[in-house]
Amino acid sequence: MSQNVPLESLPPEVLARQPIDINQEDSVNYWSSALGCSEFDLRMAVAQVGPSARDVGNELGKPL
Repeated sequence: MSQNVPLESLPPEVLARQPIDINQEDSVNYWSSALGCSEFDLRMAVAQVGPSARDVGNELGKPL
């Protein structure tokens, strides 16, 4: 995904296929807000299931 495209501008079905980049502050901030979780919980979920937004959402009990 291009760094110039804001995540919030993507349709939900595209967002669900995006990886969560825990090294990018914008990505962490967006996904923490979108999934209603803390940064810590987001990072823990990514560590458990990998960077797939769909998998992380499922891990957090907030499916995309």
